[in-house]
Amino acid sequence: MIEIAAILVSLLLIAISTYSWIKEKNHKNKYKDFYSLPTPKPVLPIIGNGLLFYKFNYNIVKVSEFISETVGNPCVIYMPNETYCTSCPEELKIILNHPDCLEKGSFYKVLNTTFKQTLLIESVSKWKKNRKLVSKGFNQKVLDSSVESFNTMGPNLIEKLKKNNEDLVYLFQKFTLDNFTENFLNINFNFLDEKESEFVDMITNGEKTMARRIGNLIKMNDFCYNFTGDGRYLNKIMAQAFDFIQKILTNKRLELNENYFSHVETKELRRGQLLQLLLSDKDTTDEYIRKELVLLAGAATDTTAYSMAFTCVLLGMHPDIQKKVYEEVINIVGKDKEIEHNILPSLKYTEMAINESLRLLPVIPYTGRRSVADIHLGTKVIPAGTDIVCFLFGTHRSEKWYPNPKKYDPERFSPEEVAKRPQYAFLPFSGGPRNCIGWKYAMMNMKTTIANIVRHFHITTKYKSIDDMDFESSIAMTTTHPVDCHFKIREQ
Repeated sequence: MIEIAAILVSLLLIAISTYSWIKEKNHKNKYKDFYSLPTPKPVLPIIGNGLLFYKFNYNIVKVSEFISETVGNPCVIYMPNETYCTSCPEELKIILNHPDCLEKGSFYKVLNTTFKQTLLIESVSKWKKNRKLVSKGFNQKVLDSSVESFNTMGPNLIEKLKKNNEDLVYLFQKFTLDNFTENFLNINFNFLDEKESEFVDMITNGEKTMARRIGNLIKMNDFCYNFTGDGRYLNKIMAQAFDFIQKILTNKRLELNENYFSHVETKELRRGQLLQLLLSDKDTTDEYIRKELVLLAGAATDTTAYSMAFTCVLLGMHPDIQKKVYEEVINIVGKDKEIEHNILPSLKYTEMAINESLRLLPVIPYTGRRSVADIHLGTKVIPAGTDIVCFLFGTHRSEKWYPNPKKYDPERFSPEEVAKRPQYAFLPFSGGPRNCIGWKYAMMNMKTTIANIVRHFHITTKYKSIDDMDFESSIAMTTTHPVDCHFKIREQ
């Protein structure tokens, strides 16, 4: 009997293996063009291309650059799931707008323990409702009035820059966080005057810790991760961040009554009422609000701060371009006049200089999606259930769209040059329905701040080119070293 049972079990295992092999073979035949794409080697069982991530110490920027240079693009990588990677503008337009490609990639699961339910990774059905709610807090009236806070806090930033004794990115992080809390929570914490900001540190360190999970098979498992040093540290600092926000929620409820909440409408919204808007919605919980506000604060802080720092560095490398920005600001605004929101559209060259910085050094170098149905991309079909990496860094550095791509040249964003390129050849804030909800706010903040800095200072740096800088990904693309940038007061 034992022998017969053993034979039956063996036959069953053989049948299952044969069925799986036939099924996989048929699947690969059906999507032949997809599976014929180049892939980094080696691809190992279970861990996929995990050794490649280990080789570069889980620095996603370095991994992406290596794949682009040695494998090419588009390609298929394994993280460990099969993942389609592309930087082609025509494909990005389809992917980022396709109704069957709005779900975030499975590698975003590393953020689940911290940011589940938020706009960043929520499932499509719930994301649509939450996006509609949060977007009311970013209406044009709110954005226009936010420029008032940029101007109010601007002189303090200028005074800090005169001293030239603080880390530039850290200074910008505190400044942008001050603006966020003032404009969307109606609270002035004055982080800029703090030598060290605990909340900024929590956001920055949290992002770096979360980024170390990507590509690491053990750390990508939530159960295992909670037993690692990184997991325990992340849980600790995020609990502190959520506690910080919870105190704000509690205090705000004491200030406002239910009668006020019931009358919050889009047409009444002004600067500082995003928090009231979230509190007024009957379907939102404190847990959701805490996570959403920490996410939005982090996005407003890190991404905008690094973008402004990178722009200052690039202007410091190119005094001729800096001079053009200065002359435009002085001619349109003057030396001391406030930069009002209706003036911003006139600062065209300043915007071109910022856009070229966002192209050359995109703070968000990639975004991810997951197909829930077959996605047709010209001659190939992306199978349902495939993770997709939109490699925006590669798009922005493409020779095809940007000749001599490492050169800093704001003229690339003249109307004539922009018209020559595909719409999705420039995606600093992603694209499609799930783009960055705060992109207009970020641009208004950067234009106001950079214009204000340039009219007060002559900017210099020791770097001769971007090759003198070293980058890593901590969700956002950051530098592995302090940013070298110096500010000399301009003569009257």
